[in-house]
Amino acid sequence: MTQSVSIGADHRLEATTSDCVSSVRFSPKECPMLMTGVASWDGTCSIWQVARNPAGAVISQPTWTTTHDSPLLAMSFSADGRVFFGGCSKTAVMWDLNSNQKAVVASHDLPVSCLDFLSLPQTMSQMLITGSWDGKLRWWDLRQQNCVREENLGEPIFALEAQKTVPMMAAATGRLAHVYDVQQMQKVNELKLPDVMKFNLRCITCAPQYDGVGVGSSEGRVSFISMKDAPGCTFKAHITTEKSHYILSQTNFCVHHPTLPLLLSGGGDGNLTVINRADRKVVKTLQCEQKVGTQAIPISAGDISADGSLIAYAHSYDWAMGKSGYKNQPTSVHIRPLS
Repeated sequence: MTQSVSIGADHRLEATTSDCVSSVRFSPKECPMLMTGVASWDGTCSIWQVARNPAGAVISQPTWTTTHDSPLLAMSFSADGRVFFGGCSKTAVMWDLNSNQKAVVASHDLPVSCLDFLSLPQTMSQMLITGSWDGKLRWWDLRQQNCVREENLGEPIFALEAQKTVPMMAAATGRLAHVYDVQQMQKVNELKLPDVMKFNLRCITCAPQYDGVGVGSSEGRVSFISMKDAPGCTFKAHITTEKSHYILSQTNFCVHHPTLPLLLSGGGDGNLTVINRADRKVVKTLQCEQKVGTQAIPISAGDISADGSLIAYAHSYDWAMGKSGYKNQPTSVHIRPLS
């Protein structure tokens, strides 16, 4: 029997930004409270405390917010109450929620497009990994307050994710997935896209089993690329047909379920898609519920909770059509239970 998940009732976060959302993240499982963070193009980073009531419904409370002097493109949590965000200021900032103090902890020559925080118990180190449109991947040791490693990938970096259960990190450039052992800070694999994927990558996610990566592309495909002696698989997750032609909507986020062989993605069609990579099939599609007239509002960012029980995602313009496509589309952030 094909494994899937049930997607529960929608909970909409209050007091969210009105601008385009670039990043939605959950706090790690080691954090004493479950939090959801949202970073956006108006320079705001906001945090909600999230819980479930006795009936199992999602509840939330807006708790912290801060502003930056330029658009934000990425954010991440640590387990001890710190938030990291970066963007068009070409810097990454550490925000301590306990003291409400902020400090610049990383910098690049061009905007910081992606980042992730990682605690390495083997060496007792705390690492912030940043990627930029300048093509540089940098490791920042927060104890030493400096960059301890840099690698030039030669082209803009669009996404990265550090796997929390194994020392693995993957970064996406145009048509390559770069896989690293973060303990050694060394590249261990460079994965090419399957031939059927014709456009550049938009997002990347590490498999919890350390057997491959999931990627999403600008033409709406989602692919699992295996690092073992096993074939991968590719899906038209956000591609639809109308009469005699295809409609391509870019894939804006993809995440692995922590315990099931599932990939979840959101795209420019406003749909949430669930893929079983073991059985090689799309098992569920949540059709877009946020529209302007008949036009779907894209899902621009999303994340899954560390235990796999919640999915959070944002509906907002995703800049797929550039400035001409911006029609002041409304923004909303949603959380749904997964079971």
